[in-house]
Amino acid sequence: MAKRNDFWVSAKILLRYKRQLAVAFVGVVISSGCFGAGLSLSLPILQLFFRDQQTLPQIVNHYLGDPSRPLWLQQFAANLVPYLPEDPFRGFALTMLVLGVLTLVGSAGRYLHEFFAITVAYRGAMIWRDRLFCRLIYAPVVHTLSFGAADYQSRIVVDCHVLVRSYQAILGRSVTQIAQGAAALGVAFIFSPALSLLAALGAPIIFILLNRFGRVIRRASRRALTEIGRLLGDLKESLGALPVVKAHSAEGYERRGFRRINKAVFREQMGMRRARALASPVVETVTAWGIFGIAVVAAWFVFRSKNPVNPEVLFATVGSLIAAGLSIKPLTTLHNDLKEADAAATRMLEVLRIPVEPIAPEIRNSHAALPRHHHDIRFQTVRFRYPARDHDAPAVDGVDLVVPFGQTTAIVGPNGSGKSTLLSLLPRLLEPQEGRIFIDGVDVATVNLRSLRGQIALVSQQSVIFSGTIADNIAYGRRHESRDRVIAAAQAAFADEFIRQLPLGYDTMLGEEGSGLSGGQRQRLCIARAILRDPAILILDEATSQIDADSEAKISQAIRHFRRGRTTFIIAHRLSTVIDADVILVMDRGRVVAQGTHTQLLESSPLYRNLAQNQLQASAV
Repeated sequence: MAKRNDFWVSAKILLRYKRQLAVAFVGVVISSGCFGAGLSLSLPILQLFFRDQQTLPQIVNHYLGDPSRPLWLQQFAANLVPYLPEDPFRGFALTMLVLGVLTLVGSAGRYLHEFFAITVAYRGAMIWRDRLFCRLIYAPVVHTLSFGAADYQSRIVVDCHVLVRSYQAILGRSVTQIAQGAAALGVAFIFSPALSLLAALGAPIIFILLNRFGRVIRRASRRALTEIGRLLGDLKESLGALPVVKAHSAEGYERRGFRRINKAVFREQMGMRRARALASPVVETVTAWGIFGIAVVAAWFVFRSKNPVNPEVLFATVGSLIAAGLSIKPLTTLHNDLKEADAAATRMLEVLRIPVEPIAPEIRNSHAALPRHHHDIRFQTVRFRYPARDHDAPAVDGVDLVVPFGQTTAIVGPNGSGKSTLLSLLPRLLEPQEGRIFIDGVDVATVNLRSLRGQIALVSQQSVIFSGTIADNIAYGRRHESRDRVIAAAQAAFADEFIRQLPLGYDTMLGEEGSGLSGGQRQRLCIARAILRDPAILILDEATSQIDADSEAKISQAIRHFRRGRTTFIIAHRLSTVIDADVILVMDRGRVVAQGTHTQLLESSPLYRNLAQNQLQASAV
């Protein structure tokens, strides 16, 4: 079974623009038709120069008015001949004028073709970028956590660029040149079918060579695109943490790491160089030798054959075959580009095979909405293991837990004990492989996902700030909220005081990742965003970790007031936060190993006692 060519699968998207493609095709027909017509005029030009008795009317009547020609062509010649000049010079000048007009019309056809071909190629790339982004934005979080975001970014940006370049190739100038080559071959067949058929016998050799070079290019291209994804990841990591890099004098370390990946990209790209460098010269050499051989055969017909052939016809035939042979050069480049694009298309189609969550537009979610939480939350023998870490122990291993409505539950434990993973299962950012989670007796796997997440607000350790105004960031995901409610949320998070000191206040534009704001200010904006959602369930994943000491008391007071009437989960490393909770869960190796109040756990749990004396106490200090 033949392997599917992913590039042509991806190119089906271009058929959405049939009208533009039809106009581009008309441009190709006009351009190649004018080129072929211009080549056909080479014969009368040769005969005007080398046959003194021949005039332009005689030449046209001889070739077009011959009884073997179609009747309509004979009639056309009969109507045209009376208007042609008898004088050889005037006939030659008229031929040049016709060539000039054909060139002008052909150029107009090429413009028409290029304009619409480029338009369709760019539209196709735009749709692919949109498709890939939508698939990734609706994909389960575990895919990004397991495989990294940089490679997916590379597929949207770099692979799409490779694809659009090939779309332009199959629709653009290469098509015009190949069409002109076909027109030249057609003219050669009209002049001399025997010589033209002889030239066509070399085509299989050329296609075998192109296919062999193409396989090498495709394999090397896919490896190179993968390495480029790693390169983008390293760039984002190093430049995003530039202050930390400099503070640790790690510029040399980062430079060496980048250089290793950069050299890997170079090696894979060099894997394509021999095939790319050899393809065009080899094919052109084979084509040239074929034309030289045909020229020798033509000369034999002129000089040695017992039935001499008109030399002007043979010269015109060889000239047309040379023009057809020149079209092989763009065909070689086009074939190589398509093989490189096939590798990019394969990587892009892999993204479309990633499953999506049931809130994606292409999935009709008929599950019932979850009523607002009011009773309890239960974890029933829940287990979760990250797909990329199958050899490791589960991140969450058989957790059984009941949390009454309105309770504040703090979760502590060593790094990697599964605290964040456990709480990520509640809004179904991750899906457990075993066990179930119930909210008020309803399995969260059976409810409308949007209604579930609409009741949950998450403030993570990382202060996630988006490009846009401060007001847009607070109202993120709730763009229809009034300015008064946005301001009220900011005041509740003690963010209003620093926002009003900015020149544009709530309309201040924030740069990438909230550049220009301190860590504590960014975190307060995230807390204001959570307050605005008015959630029934609040998850604070070390939410006060970036708050300065002066504002910690205010922020803690705001959270304490806000969590009233809500079920709250807190992952904390600060003793003050832990003591304030109703119940403390101690996790280790994915399991809940102890639970109770601060005083109870100090007496009953050696692990908690160790955490309180070291990790929690140190954080408090």
